[in-house]
Amino acid sequence: MHIRRIFCGGTLLFLSIVQPVKAQVMGSFTPFLNLGVKAGGGFQTLSGGPVKAAPVALGGIYVNKKLGRVGVRAELLGTYVSYTTKNPASFYSLYAPGMDTLNKGKFNVIAVNVPLLVEYQLRERLDVIAGVQFGYNVNVSDANGAYTSVYGNTDFLKASDFGVVAGVEHRITKKFHVGARIFKGINDVNGSKYYLKPKSWTTTGIQVSASYKLF
Repeated sequence: MHIRRIFCGGTLLFLSIVQPVKAQVMGSFTPFLNLGVKAGGGFQTLSGGPVKAAPVALGGIYVNKKLGRVGVRAELLGTYVSYTTKNPASFYSLYAPGMDTLNKGKFNVIAVNVPLLVEYQLRERLDVIAGVQFGYNVNVSDANGAYTSVYGNTDFLKASDFGVVAGVEHRITKKFHVGARIFKGINDVNGSKYYLKPKSWTTTGIQVSASYKLF
């Protein structure tokens, strides 16, 4: 009986020491930054440009860190959009005999975007976000050849894009979030020969997305 009491007492003492140490060790492996994935869509256009607003698809990853009500976030997103011009491609150039006057220009754009954001907890499950976004057009292709047939093999859009972002995000659960945001480009992305006098084009978009925190 005495040995049993000593054994039980030793076991309790061992557990009382091990449990805090275990919690501390496990806590040290908790990542400094949260990592998650996100996907969504929306609409995008070129303000001042010749294209219609077009659906955009997006997907990628994000990292963020909360410091009380304020947090910081960085994202790496791939986007795909297919623009169509409002008028036939030849509408934006001087007419030449034999020119295609019927087909509208169509362009498929694959881009990589990096938003750098600040988060602020407005309510328990609602955050507002704002920041800047850097973009790079990985590929801009003439989908139907209408533009190339009129202007030759020239660039339609410049490679880089830059603008500001603002939006909201709602935390449905600790891991699953939904959000909406707007993007307004600042720099001119017109790399084409459209119009006799070149005009400035800026990217404007609205997006909705769902994100899931991995850890």
